[in-house]
This record gives sequence, C-alpha cells and structure tokens, in this order.
Amino acid sequence: MTKITVNGRAIDADPKKPLIAACHEHDVDVPMYCYHPGLTPVGSCRICQVEVKQGDGPARVVVACRTPVAEGMVVNTDAPKAHDARRECLEFLLKNHPLDCPICDKAGECDLQDYSFDEGQTKGRTHEPRRKLEKRKSLGDVIVLDEERCILCSRCVRFFEDVTKKPQLTVADLGSRSTIATFQDRPLAGNYQGNIADICPVGALTLKAFRFKARVWNLSKHLSTCGECSRGCSITAEVLRGGELKRFRPRFNPKVNQWWMCDTGRFSFAHANATGRLVGAVRTSEGLRACDRETALGAAANALRGKASVTVVVSPFATNEEAAAAKTLAARLGAKTCFVSPAPNSLKDDFLHTGDPCPNRRGLVELGLQGLAAADVASALASAGAAVLIGERVAELIGAERLAALTGPRVVLFDTRAIEAPTLDSAIGVPLSIEKDGHWTNVDGHVGRLTIARAAPNGVRALVETLARLAELVSPAGAKA
Repeated sequence: MTKITVNGRAIDADPKKPLIAACHEHDVDVPMYCYHPGLTPVGSCRICQVEVKQGDGPARVVVACRTPVAEGMVVNTDAPKAHDARRECLEFLLKNHPLDCPICDKAGECDLQDYSFDEGQTKGRTHEPRRKLEKRKSLGDVIVLDEERCILCSRCVRFFEDVTKKPQLTVADLGSRSTIATFQDRPLAGNYQGNIADICPVGALTLKAFRFKARVWNLSKHLSTCGECSRGCSITAEVLRGGELKRFRPRFNPKVNQWWMCDTGRFSFAHANATGRLVGAVRTSEGLRACDRETALGAAANALRGKASVTVVVSPFATNEEAAAAKTLAARLGAKTCFVSPAPNSLKDDFLHTGDPCPNRRGLVELGLQGLAAADVASALASAGAAVLIGERVAELIGAERLAALTGPRVVLFDTRAIEAPTLDSAIGVPLSIEKDGHWTNVDGHVGRLTIARAAPNGVRALVETLARLAELVSPAGAKA
C-alpha cells in the first residue's frame, strides 16, 4: 500500500487504483461523472478535480480519476482552486443540459443538482441557444436515448469496449456536434444492454421497460439474488408502494457479478407480478376447491399418511433452507428425494450467464439431492404411491401435461399456482423468491442472500414453516430415522 495524506488525514492507498478510488474508499467525497470503477478512466468530464502537492513542487489541480497515487502525496479535495475548477466544469456541462428534472426518469438518482448546489454553480453566463438534439431516440428493444441530456461522459461507450468486449457505441462527430451513436445506426444487441442505463450518470439512457413507470423515491429496495441462471448475480429488488415489483438492478459483488447483470435477469419480473396466486386448494368431486392453508395441509397429510412409496421432488428455485426442510419431511415419510433439473438453455456466454436455469443447483447437490430431467422425474412419479412437489415453478418445470398424465400417485403440490391434474389431492401456496429469506449457492460456491422485498399473499406462510407443519401432521408421534 502507498501512504498519502488526504485532507490532513494519512491513509493507505492501493497503488493499482487512481486517486479518486483512494478518496472514495476512505469516505472522502469527490464528485464524478465519467469515472466508474469498472471502466477505464478517461478524465473527460473534469469534475473530479482536486489539489495535489508532491515533494517540493507547487500544489496543482488535477483530475483524480487519471492521477495515480504516489508515496507522500498530499491531497486537498476542498481547496478553493479545486472548487473553482469543478464549478467551471459544471457551468460547461449545464450549458446544453435541459432543465427537465420533473419529467426525467433519473430524477432522484442523478447527482447533477447536488453537485451544482455543493459547488455553488447557480448561474450560466452564455446567451447562445441550446443545442437542438433528438429526444426519445430508440437504440433497440431495451434503451431509449435522450441526446439533449447526454453529457458525453462516454461510460456507455466504454462499457461495451471494456466489459462485454463487443463495441456498439461511439462518440460521433466533433466538437459541439458530438453525440452518442451506434455504428451505422444499427440497434443495440446482446444480453447486457440494460447496464448502460445503470451507469449513465444523467437521464440520457433509460430503460424502455421502466420509463415513466415509477418515481424512484417511491420504490423500496431490498437485497436479493438473481434466479435466472446458476451465476446468482447479486441484485436489488425494487418494489413500488402497493407491492408491484418494478426493477431488478445489479448490486456490486466482486466475487460474482461485479457491477453488472444480464438483461434476462433484469427483466424477469413478469412472473413475480402475475396474479392468481395460490393459498390453498383441495380435491373435491367437482375439482379443486380453494381453501385456507391449514385445510390444504390436512388434506395433504391424509393423502400421504401410510403410503409405502413416496417421492419428494424439489424445485431448483428452493433455497438451501427449504431444501433442508424438504429432506426432513422426506425422512419422516421414508421418501426418495430429487430435484427437477431443466436442460441448459442457449443464453450461455463467456461473461455472466451460465446457461443453467437452476439458480440453486450446487446448493441442492451439496445437500445430497440428485438432479433429474423433467421426463425422468415424471417416470419416477409414475411408479410412486404418492408424490410431494415442493417449491416455486416446480410444476411448470416438470410440465403440466406430464403431471396431468399421471394416473397412479396421489400428488401434493407446494407452488405459487395450482395445476389441474386428476391425481392432485392438495395444493399449498408458497412465497416467491422476493417474498422470503434464504440462500442460494451459485455455480462457484458463493452463497447469495434472498431477503423479503414484499409480503407474500395473505394466508401464504414461509415454506420451511409449512413443510414442518406437514411433517407434524403426517407423523405426530415422531420421525423415521
């Protein structure tokens, strides 16, 4: 480590990182626009200027994002000259930036107003008209560009160059005519376009799926883990007042996904917002009838009690805690256990997406569960006397047609929605991944946390608790070894 002094305080700085990183890592605020810790620094916005003194030379104002740390360096981020330089840069950036904060999707997440206030940049001295640039320019299926708001920080350009290694954007034209553009106006492609909306420091790049859907200060943000592949990217689940899930965004995790996530995971909230959630249902002469959880559990216990051959099938979306509870229930029933393992998909790439749609495959394997393809699960169920299907999407992954074709086993289902199958005796609702606490283990062995972003529907309880209750009903006198 390199020892430097920042605002009169001696700190240890990583010599592999620029000065701005050393400041941020030690809670010293330095404004930034073009700098991003995951991208190559370019020093184009010039707003991160600080005063630096080295050796016997005079103090000078430099951009912190392009300045390497050096032993004995003395840094003053609050020097009058540094503030003057930042104020001048802000005046330049605001020359053409429209004053449309009330209608901008980035409002509440943009630092432009805060920086202007902090630096006292309240007036502009020019009288020339603002540049007339294109608004609401589509860059493909994911992104909308507002050229008027763009400050040409080039973060989006460098993302495709540095991160995905497939350049798609450039700064086109020269001087005051410069704009962000795709090559030959081709639409953006690939599974990582949404990241450029995250890293855009102003409201120039926005997501079509989120545009004008919610004000960010009305969203509650909760730590979670993406469930669309076995990478298990760290994310935040953002829920609007009233319970509708509006956004998944990447959360920095240096061991898993750094600052990024794929668009498949980013836009996977339709399943979470679907209506018609299951609380409980039992088989009657007229078909499935809705009921409360306890009634459904009683019917499930009756269907399972005394059965000689029981198979327990777990969803790959089950948490480690839920899978452990399923194993405990299986031991009580003397049942065989497995988890449904869908085939790899075509989304695998050399960056984040693994192509494996099982978010907790490794966790389930480490708990001793065997993964079976949907057809093999159906074959195992056909020869069983009873079956317990456990976890979010388990029926969907096995296949409604396969389950409807079963004639032998009595089936108990724990899922978010019921299915119509002649052998289904009881169905009990379970929380979605954004409605529960727990952990998934990703492909590399890192454990990702799930937290409750919104409450489960009334009457739906935690799956671990529900399975424990069923185990009591099945065999109240004690468990099998």
